Amino acid sequence: MLNQAEAVSGERVFRRNPVRSTLGAIVLSVVLSAATLFLLPKFLPRTENISTRGMLVLVVAIALTVAVFAGFFWFRNIRIVVRPDAVEIGKAGSRETFSRAATAFRSKITEHRTNGLPSGTTRALIVHSGDREITIELPGYTRSMFNELMATLNPIAQPVFDDPVAAARAGSQLPTLFTIDAAGERRLATRITFAAVAFLVIAVGVGLLVAVPGFVDSELSALVLLAPFAALAAIGFGIGAVQRRRLVRSIPAQVSIDTHGIRIDGVDNPYTQLSRIWLTPPAYPVTRLRIERIGGKATMHLLSSSRVEITPDYGDLLLAVRARTAHLPGLLSLDLE
Repeated sequence: MLNQAEAVSGERVFRRNPVRSTLGAIVLSVVLSAATLFLLPKFLPRTENISTRGMLVLVVAIALTVAVFAGFFWFRNIRIVVRPDAVEIGKAGSRETFSRAATAFRSKITEHRTNGLPSGTTRALIVHSGDREITIELPGYTRSMFNELMATLNPIAQPVFDDPVAAARAGSQLPTLFTIDAAGERRLATRITFAAVAFLVIAVGVGLLVAVPGFVDSELSALVLLAPFAALAAIGFGIGAVQRRRLVRSIPAQVSIDTHGIRIDGVDNPYTQLSRIWLTPPAYPVTRLRIERIGGKATMHLLSSSRVEITPDYGDLLLAVRARTAHLPGLLSLDLE
């Protein structure tokens, strides 16, 4: 599965999806043209006739549309070609080739928030070539495509042993059974569920009181104002409770690693049936295991966070999977988001 990357004559080509780019450009052009149609005439002199004003609006709308499409398909359309010995990065008419032997690549991911809410993610490739450090933003690259790009540029280094016996001995010293304690996450899910139920009871209770004869005219009638706020709170906490319960279900109790596959809560996942194993870098505050099967189905498991503990350490799990999949290069990759 290439995730918008194409395998052509021994090379990998990464670029933003042209269909999504076209749709995005069309939507943005329509929005800007509509804004021009309604806003620009307010700033034009009233002495101009209707035909002149209409022509100006049309010219501005066309100019904005051309600028949008140029931005989507020229200025911000970064194409990366990964070959065994070199990497070509750039856009049409402006490309640069880097030798893989003399160049280091790393990722930079920035999550943007507006008023505390996620509003977008900027993904960039940092290129270290000689004494130069170049940061190349990759607009339009999805999470899966960016992960695939970094996995191609920086495959996980496998342990190197000259002696197979030494390799087997080193692998046998790594832990194979990992236990995950999700008690903290379950407590949080329970509290959110309790809050949702409490606010729902308040909203329903106030609604029932309204039906009581004479309540609206009593001194307690001000309680009616609580109903809409309690209902909104119940909906918000209810959505949060559903999300937390879903997250709790994704946390396994046990994960075991061997030479044949990964066993998660009694379910075997043979390496031969998997197309990719994604593991979060150990330094991340939240770590996950994502398994992609050859048929296309993928499953995600939360392994550790501030409320979820894994024993032994998550870093040992990553080393264990790396050692057990050493004979299958490319199967294990890092999930950078």
